[in-house]
Amino acid sequence: MGIRKLFGRKKEKEKPDEKSVEVIEEAAEDAPAEKAEVLPVEEAIEGPEEESIAAEIGATVPYHDSFPNRLLYMFSAEPGAGVEAPDEFSLEFMAMGERFYFAKAAMGEIEFKTGTITDEDVFIRIGEDVVKDLLAAATFSEFSTIYLRYYKNPEPGKFVKIELRKPVGDLNKRGYARVPLLKLLIGTAR
Repeated sequence: MGIRKLFGRKKEKEKPDEKSVEVIEEAAEDAPAEKAEVLPVEEAIEGPEEESIAAEIGATVPYHDSFPNRLLYMFSAEPGAGVEAPDEFSLEFMAMGERFYFAKAAMGEIEFKTGTITDEDVFIRIGEDVVKDLLAAATFSEFSTIYLRYYKNPEPGKFVKIELRKPVGDLNKRGYARVPLLKLLIGTAR
C-alpha cells in the first residue's frame, strides 16, 4: 500500500516514470520483511588474525566444541597476549575424563597434545560441569569469573583444582604474570 493511500491524498496527474516508481514501492512494502542474516562470529571472521582482533575489541568468544579448542583460541587471542615472549611453560589438564597439555618452549610455538607431560609447571583438574560452564562463557571476563568462582569455592561436582608443581615466584619470572590467560589458569588472577 502506498504512502498516498495511507494519508488519503489524491494523486496528481501521474507521469509514466512516477507510476513505475510507485508500483515498485508498493511491491516492496507488500513483500514480507526479510531479516538480515547474522553469522556467528566464527563464520563471520576467518583466520586467527581476525579472530584475535575480534577478541581485542570485546567481541564474544566463538563457540568451541571442546575445552582444549577454547584454550587454543584464547592463547591466540587477547587473553593470551604476550605468550609469544621467550618464556616457556607447560600446563597439564584433567578435564572431561581426558588428560591433555599445553607446552611452549622458549621462543617456540604453543603445542597442544593429549596425554601427560613430564615436569609440568602446573596440573589443573576441572569438573565436568565447570567445563560445560566454561565452554558456554561468552567472553573472557565471564570465563574468568566462572573459573575463579569454582577455584575459590568448589561445590560437589563443580571444582577447579590447581596444583603448582613449581614455586609461583619462578613461574612469574618466566612470564606467567604477564599473560592474562596464564595468570588466570594458575589461580593468581584476582
